[in-house]
Amino acid sequence: MPRRRGFTLIELLVVIAIIGILAAMVFPVFARARESARKAVCLSNVKNIALAIQMYLADNNDTLPPTEHRQEVIDWISAEPGGGRTPSNCVGMGGYEVFAWRANPYLRWPVVLDEYIKNRDVWNCPSAKLSSGATFVVMGTDWVTHLRANEGSWGDAVGEGFGICAYSWPTGWGGVVTDSCTQQQLAQAWISGADPQQKVFSQSVATNTNGIGLKLVSVPDPVRYVICSDSGGLGTIGSPGPVAYPDLCCAECAGINWYAWGWPTVVDDVTTCPSGAYCPECWAAHANYEWSKSPDMKRASTRHLGGSNLGFLDGHASWLAAQRILTMAHDHDLDGIDQWCAGASLEDYQQNCGDPPPGAEFLF
Repeated sequence: MPRRRGFTLIELLVVIAIIGILAAMVFPVFARARESARKAVCLSNVKNIALAIQMYLADNNDTLPPTEHRQEVIDWISAEPGGGRTPSNCVGMGGYEVFAWRANPYLRWPVVLDEYIKNRDVWNCPSAKLSSGATFVVMGTDWVTHLRANEGSWGDAVGEGFGICAYSWPTGWGGVVTDSCTQQQLAQAWISGADPQQKVFSQSVATNTNGIGLKLVSVPDPVRYVICSDSGGLGTIGSPGPVAYPDLCCAECAGINWYAWGWPTVVDDVTTCPSGAYCPECWAAHANYEWSKSPDMKRASTRHLGGSNLGFLDGHASWLAAQRILTMAHDHDLDGIDQWCAGASLEDYQQNCGDPPPGAEFLF
């Protein structure tokens, strides 16, 4: 009877090596195909939000959702009730009018657009690493009275020290947290996200609240006006940084080293240069990353294959590469997220403030 011969060790090693080589070639293709599918889902979500804004415009005299106009509410916010952030920080982050808008739970754009979208899942991108969402939950429609009646129960006590400066949301958006005043907790931890079991509303597609109360007739070219896009930990967009790099923490401004160092601002042709004191601990941490010098790190901070999905005021949506978003915003080829911080590039910074500090990083 002939002896049965099996594979030799060398033959097995050769087969295993060939399988490994083929797997190394095929797996990236599968990963790219999977991300392409996620990108398509997110692009559909962004377009649905852009179309919902179109429907809102049609029903509201071609005017985008409003801000909080009641002077008594703005005056109350300006008194810093409940132990929120210091007045200087609130003003520096946009003024009391902005925080009166944030404090009104019924002026959140996902809340305003809910009757048009009817599916809150469209606010989430399947590829997102950072998200925002319902944080400070306020009970009842008379939110001002409710907050005033509970001034001693919110502020630092509900976490992060945001107080009235936090984004307020109505009951029904916070999941198991129905009232932050009485439950003494945030519905969603800032940026890091909440336990999915809480069923709190979250979003990783943001709206451009630079357009609060904006009339459509005042927009020269709605095709170029960015009204929503991929974004991360804030839920709103206003500058190119978080649009181009939505999964990069500290990209809220397009300025030098994000917001960690500071950025030059130009108001009425007067330039104010950064002091470096705004967030020194964040600056120290990010300065070691050498993010701007690493193509891999830059790409990892994007949302979809090196770019983001953007929705425009005319209702269309498209994907743009991160570098193209920054360049177009810098050249004013995108509206609504124009470069309002004069420090996204080294050239801009040097023109306004001279040489940057050692280790400073720029978006491009």
